[in-house]
Amino acid sequence: MEEYFEKSFYWEEFINLKMDKKIYYIGNSSEEPRGDNNSKINELSKICSCAPILVNYDYVKDSFSYNKVDFDLKFGTRKILDDLDVNIPLMLNITSMNLRLLGTLLFHIKRKQFRKVYCIYTEPLRYCKTVSTSEEGEYIDRFDLYKKFRGIGAIPGFVRENDKNLSERWIVFLGFEGKRSEQINEKYEFENIVPVITLPSYQPGWHNYVFEENLDLIKQADRKPEYIIANSYLSAYNYLDRIVRTSPDLYVRVSPLGTKINALGALLFSLNNKRSIEILYDNPIAEGKISEDCGNTYVFDISEVINRKED
Repeated sequence: MEEYFEKSFYWEEFINLKMDKKIYYIGNSSEEPRGDNNSKINELSKICSCAPILVNYDYVKDSFSYNKVDFDLKFGTRKILDDLDVNIPLMLNITSMNLRLLGTLLFHIKRKQFRKVYCIYTEPLRYCKTVSTSEEGEYIDRFDLYKKFRGIGAIPGFVRENDKNLSERWIVFLGFEGKRSEQINEKYEFENIVPVITLPSYQPGWHNYVFEENLDLIKQADRKPEYIIANSYLSAYNYLDRIVRTSPDLYVRVSPLGTKINALGALLFSLNNKRSIEILYDNPIAEGKISEDCGNTYVFDISEVINRKED
């Protein structure tokens, strides 16, 4: 295994370092306060020349608009990168970016081999909850972040198939909504399930919510959950790397339903290991806010990892 050092910065550190004279910035429109692009672009513009690319993703059409022009996600994403200089650093604001859009961008960024690639992410302090009453009159306090889904399907650039009929294992990075993992499992009826929980989580005790919401699946897996770090993409990347390298005859299906940073690690690993891993995602449709208040903002330098040669 090629070892990587996770190059990450607090946003304030990154700004103070003033490492780049010019930077491309790609963000998406969002109702999430922590996904705000304007403040980040303004701060970047004070220290370097910032060229922003702001897109509006359409969940129904699976397309996005940029400069009032519509682009199909599968066939049009490459076009917004074609005119960019690969020697100028590229920054993605992944905070509220849909995983289909993020994955497709990463696929084409890897193909073009940008010299420097950064990802910026702002943690939530609180997620929105739904409080309802059961038939027995009991109050139910639970996370209900997504109401609609496009359905389980491959992210453009991540189409895979178990050609060798290898033994399969489903690795699911669990989040606050147990219904999501249940829906995927009901469709595929996996026999070999590995539940993965973040520890430490963004906030103390959040791993307990994840455990409670996914208790039925954890019991079905008949094994103790495994753990990765919530705010580390390399924690997810290295975890998958260990699984694949210790079990070369295994075909891994990964559902990144937990943190966005862990999902970033899963996407990057899948881009570098096409023969042995498949991303299995339910493509939720965001409507309104899913979080409240902003936590720490991090910048991850993923240049070395995304430019690694594919296995």
